Amino acid sequence: MSRATLRLKRRGFVGLALAAPVVLAACSPPVLPTQTIPIRDPAGWTPILPSSDLAIGPGRFTYAVLDERNRPILDAAVHLRFFDLTSGEDAPTFAADAPFRGYGLGERGVYVARVTFPRAGAWGVEARIHRPAAVERVLRTRFDVRETARTPAIGAAAPSSRQHLMAGAPEPRLICTRQPACPLHDVTIADAIARGRPSLVIFATPAFCTSAVCGPDLEAGLGLMPRYGDRVQFIHVEIYANLELTAAHPTVLEWGLPSEPWAFLIDGQGRIADKLEGGITPEELAEAVERVA
Repeated sequence: MSRATLRLKRRGFVGLALAAPVVLAACSPPVLPTQTIPIRDPAGWTPILPSSDLAIGPGRFTYAVLDERNRPILDAAVHLRFFDLTSGEDAPTFAADAPFRGYGLGERGVYVARVTFPRAGAWGVEARIHRPAAVERVLRTRFDVRETARTPAIGAAAPSSRQHLMAGAPEPRLICTRQPACPLHDVTIADAIARGRPSLVIFATPAFCTSAVCGPDLEAGLGLMPRYGDRVQFIHVEIYANLELTAAHPTVLEWGLPSEPWAFLIDGQGRIADKLEGGITPEELAEAVERVA
């Protein structure tokens, strides 16, 4: 990633299933993650893997599927089996259910499984998709797992970032594009870590997020403050360093974000306890916060 120009993969499914898997500049429309090559099955369904930072270790695996009319399927029961394609073994390495996480996100909801990849390299996922009053279908998709994540790994030390705060900011819109500005800009990540306080850090740009899930992610975090605000530090970091959307916020670069939005949970020891990419429901975010509160 250039240190001067922000290049982020955007979220979005409808109409993008057959888009070229490339990384585009911030002003470009949404595209699929680079590692995912969507292939329609004979019935016309298209599997999509929105996750952009799959690596060895525990993580959040997201799955989406379009029907024969290129519409997202939101009402299915999905079971995933994962295959290590470099091992030469026919049996799956592990399996997991992927419940739907998207109520309130409209067509941008995804199916989510918590997984742990033991090795880097080429992997395959087989999805058994069962819709109410419909025939079960099986879709298979190939993807890659990195040796090391771009973003801070679960269990790793969180970067002690000192992002700009709202107090004294010459241009408040660079600190928070939400209208009105949210109250999550009075403590730096570094200070929260130094105090030994668990933190929820949300990287999102409500005003400029083409996927329209940055705003809902931030609102999900704000909605949890009455319940957890006395135990968890809530922090919001914008994506862009200028209003022309040509430069990334230094903290975005420091955390190695390949896409937006993201939410990170930091425990009381300053380590990454969890991380969630893309659209996040309040329920899923509350579950993650509960693990550190």
